[in-house]
Amino acid sequence: MSNRTKSRVTYDSIESYSENGRKVDEIVEKDTGRPVTQTRSLPPFLLPVELTESAVNQLKALSGVKVEDMSNEED
Repeated sequence: MSNRTKSRVTYDSIESYSENGRKVDEIVEKDTGRPVTQTRSLPPFLLPVELTESAVNQLKALSGVKVEDMSNEED
């Protein structure tokens, strides 16, 4: 099993969400095997989720998408 990092995914703007939202959902769902859980705000942000390094790198490669390491945050 791959090492996973607790990460929060956010968007720079509504435009970046419109352009990349589906791609982000696909990457996260493929990596976790579960549907994406996110806020209803625009742009939304994903609730922290355990992601592999590969998924984190794929997400960081998308324009306007930020991935924040939450592994040191308190629950």
